[in-house]
Amino acid sequence: MAGPRVHPMREVRSMFNLFGRRSKSRSKLVFPAPKEPQTPSISTQDALEQEISQELTGPPLPNESQMRQDREAVKAENAKVYARDLNFDGEIRLLRIQPGSGPLFASLEYASLESAPAYDALSYCWGAQQQMEPVTIDDKDDFRLSRHLHSAMLRLRRPDRVRLIWIDVICVNQANIAERNRSVQLMWKIYANAHRVIVWVGETEPEAPTCKRLFAGESHHETQLVWCTQPGLAALEHDHVTKKLGDTLQTLEWQSATNGGDVWWKRLWVIQEFSRAKHHPTVYVGPHAINWAFFAQLMRTESHDRLPLFHHLRTREEQSLLQLLFMAKDFYCSDPRDRIYALLGLVKGGQTTILPDYSEPVPRVYEDATLYLIQSEGNLDVLLDGRLERDGGGYPTWVPHFTQLRDRALVRSKDGYEAGLGEPSVSLVPAMRSNSLHLGCAACHSATGRALRLKAVPFGSIASRSTENTLPAPDSTHRTILTRHGQIQKAELSRPLQTLEQVLDELKVDFSRDTALPLDRATGIGYLILDYMFGGLRSAVDEYTRIDHVRFGDAEKQRAVKEMDRLAAKLGIHLTAARKLDMTLTAVWENAFLTVRHKAIYTPDHDTRRLLLGDHQEMYHVPAKLRRRDFFATSDGFIGMGPATLEVGDEVIVPFGASRPFVIRRHGDHYVLIGDAVVPGIMSGQLVNLCNEGSVQAKDYLLR
Repeated sequence: MAGPRVHPMREVRSMFNLFGRRSKSRSKLVFPAPKEPQTPSISTQDALEQEISQELTGPPLPNESQMRQDREAVKAENAKVYARDLNFDGEIRLLRIQPGSGPLFASLEYASLESAPAYDALSYCWGAQQQMEPVTIDDKDDFRLSRHLHSAMLRLRRPDRVRLIWIDVICVNQANIAERNRSVQLMWKIYANAHRVIVWVGETEPEAPTCKRLFAGESHHETQLVWCTQPGLAALEHDHVTKKLGDTLQTLEWQSATNGGDVWWKRLWVIQEFSRAKHHPTVYVGPHAINWAFFAQLMRTESHDRLPLFHHLRTREEQSLLQLLFMAKDFYCSDPRDRIYALLGLVKGGQTTILPDYSEPVPRVYEDATLYLIQSEGNLDVLLDGRLERDGGGYPTWVPHFTQLRDRALVRSKDGYEAGLGEPSVSLVPAMRSNSLHLGCAACHSATGRALRLKAVPFGSIASRSTENTLPAPDSTHRTILTRHGQIQKAELSRPLQTLEQVLDELKVDFSRDTALPLDRATGIGYLILDYMFGGLRSAVDEYTRIDHVRFGDAEKQRAVKEMDRLAAKLGIHLTAARKLDMTLTAVWENAFLTVRHKAIYTPDHDTRRLLLGDHQEMYHVPAKLRRRDFFATSDGFIGMGPATLEVGDEVIVPFGASRPFVIRRHGDHYVLIGDAVVPGIMSGQLVNLCNEGSVQAKDYLLR
């Protein structure tokens, strides 16, 4: 007599076990002893930073190497103006801009930050530095500044009295590494203690006189300010100022994108400068002084807001360094080290173990930052960035690209992946030159920094994989399509589950063979398609529930059932209720999946809405790098999905403290990280639980 029928959704949840039990064992983080200071040779560091800066700081400038040398020469020459070094950690320099209307004259004074007189602090973008202007400071007339900053000083100079102001490039000796290091640690306090913060956007009308309006803070009525844009006399004198300033800001942004410069609202350092100000800053655009609210209005259009992060920063909500790095990943900095250093003053609690040191090469700074993030977050998910190729121009493959970080919520997905239950066990291993670095792998050639030793449970090697050419072309239009490689393909999807059949034919999994691991070896193609399509934004389990309740037409259902039976007989698959449901889901979503994989364009809800509502949404482009993922099968016959750069022979491991399995590649005495994988059946810590029970053994892996 047959036993009671188990509902397919219960079997699905059991098969994927997305809510597996949490291990109580907690591994220990091991961090290296304090390191000796290292100062790389100029030639090595220059070459390395030139290669890295293109990816981390924005588009390269023309003759960038020569420009870097020119900047260093300017720093050395400007250093002659300083009478002495800063004597103690809390000492700062302040710039006194002398009143007048001719050439700029200024002087420096020294003060304790805690007892300094009222001063302003300038927040600005250094701008393109091909054109420099001289200014006289302490009777030395050869201090050179970018034309952008020189214009700011002209606008901020008062006609009848001194302005006391702090400007980083002048008040900090840029040629003195130790002084720069100390000043970066003080930066947040310098802006927090300033009487006012002034934002300089850029010069727009060099010949126009500066508007003579009451400036923020110069009246005892702090809230009763007269601006260039306020109703009344000011507005009459500045006809059409709203449209004029809006057009000006668009022009500045366009010029920045074309001449290698930058604009204030894209510079990384301004995040800290803005957020630490006592009040909203005053914004100068050429001759006009405007309040922050009006500036924010000008920066907002019906379809785009250029300042979303700035609105969030004024809430004073404390953030971790990883959260800050993620929010600021689209901002630019001229020194790649500032990708980390510019955010330290905003970290919740105000303390990190990272100390700014501009004598350190960029890869070492990033290695230390990555280790800190693993420690502070208690997981390894920071390593799983949005890159497809992990040949990051000079540092190890395990160091993430900080401008392509992924939200951890998406890495874990709505279904709460916890493949590596527990906390990470990691340590740094000093760099070693090895002959194994020359084996033809692009990722391996960049693996010259320190190695990351991590503890993980081995899962198996990749025995076979699919490619884009494995997959049939989608059939949404019944016309030919242009693939990502520029090839014309005819629509081939002529029957349900054709994708499933072609993938399984390519992977050559023997479902009749027993596995070495006591885990459920699910086909799970439908689940992997959903993970691919949803990108962590929606729950695959919820979609199983929805599909289980959808009533399909008799003809459509009969076709799908017929194909299921045929494929099960052909491939030797035992059709449980859960596997039938997974195949049904594959049939519903396969065309959408093929569209994205071939064309990198899709609306994730398109097929669902068409199926249920008859709604045809406009499609949008999907980042190709995030969508270039392919199926693979391990030597034990487990099916998963990983980056398109994986190869047969790569290994799948589950590191402690990682939400997803890692795909790694051996190179001599070490491994390189290829990317992350999804494998139904181990995404909730099942493999780690087997390790804790003694069924499998963990081991140490050395990633370079």
